[in-house]
Amino acid sequence: MRPIHSKITLLLAALSLSLSVPSIGEARSRKKPTTSTSKKASSKSSKSKSSAKSSHSSSRRGRHSYNIRSRARGRYYAAQAPSEEQLEMMRQDSIRLRTGGTAPVQKVSEKSAQSNELLTTRFRRADSTLSRADIRELYFSVDGREDTAPFLSKIEAEADRLIEGKNFTEALKTVQQGLWRTPTHIGLIKRACDLSLHLKSSRFNTYMYQLVELLSMIAHTGDGSSFDKAIQVRSLDDALLFEQHWNETPREEILANREQTNKGKDYVVVEIQGSGKGKTQQHYYLIQPTLTPSATTKK
Repeated sequence: MRPIHSKITLLLAALSLSLSVPSIGEARSRKKPTTSTSKKASSKSSKSKSSAKSSHSSSRRGRHSYNIRSRARGRYYAAQAPSEEQLEMMRQDSIRLRTGGTAPVQKVSEKSAQSNELLTTRFRRADSTLSRADIRELYFSVDGREDTAPFLSKIEAEADRLIEGKNFTEALKTVQQGLWRTPTHIGLIKRACDLSLHLKSSRFNTYMYQLVELLSMIAHTGDGSSFDKAIQVRSLDDALLFEQHWNETPREEILANREQTNKGKDYVVVEIQGSGKGKTQQHYYLIQPTLTPSATTKK
């Protein structure tokens, strides 16, 4: 009986061991799901990190550059139509800021001049309900005072000096002084766009609206393929700015420009590098005479 009892005891011990201790294969199979889930989690986290990094880098790229024509197509500004009461208040503020003092020292004597002053105020406030005809009227109507041209030249030179010295805040203030005299000065508006973008100013969208609307209006005056289809601008500077920033012609591809008279009208012919080797293209710009509104008379 003792040998049988000992055998039974050994069998029970073996059974208990087999039930409690897993085999090597079973142990390995239990570890696999843990490693696979951890790998999935790590791959997900790496993917999220890479996507976050790419989105961050793309947002940085978008913040430091802007395309004028793409903004013209996309209309990156909401329509803003102020009330008549707001417009009148804005017009009075505009006169006061242009002429100095705490109250308007000039009044508008003619209805046409009053309308022009109102359009100017709406343009300054980026009123996107202005029509292309309104923008054209503003662009080709300039301040007729004798000191306007030398004043604007001085403003541009001073702004460029400040930009070169990296004094961007003062440069923007200087540009804004020039825009109070001539709010449709394309060269000053382009500088204001660049400076306000660099300084992260809230005025960037306003200046971008002004630049887009002016260049878009000019683009609708002609295609520049001949004298008869010439693009209409105020000056040689505006022709070159349009060529670079709307036609997107690199500065190094603008080979030459010359003034030319045809049928009693003044033109600027811009010669640019063509697509083929040694080929050139010519774009024609008509220097359109500007209107001088009899805007103000003293009280």
